[in-house]
Amino acid sequence: MDCWHRRIDRSRTEAEVVRSAGDFMALWSPRELAPVTRGWREVNIENVDDLERVKKWVVDDLGGEISALPEAQPLRELGDYLWHAAARIKEIRRD
Repeated sequence: MDCWHRRIDRSRTEAEVVRSAGDFMALWSPRELAPVTRGWREVNIENVDDLERVKKWVVDDLGGEISALPEAQPLRELGDYLWHAAARIKEIRRD
């Protein structure tokens, strides 16, 4: 997981962050993402709006629901990653 965070830190453009986030999401199986997709939502990340949308679903919408469940650790890690990617985009925009 650390290598994915380092990849975000090294990203110089929004496009690089989005590409990394999309690649990271591709590693997740539909079963792992079921709480996020709810069986109908797309979790593809192709632009900054997609990244923000999926981050909201994982961090804001699921955050309270999954915080106490031990089996939800992977989704917490996903939320941390998406939050980091969104924060990096904000840093890039400030520079």
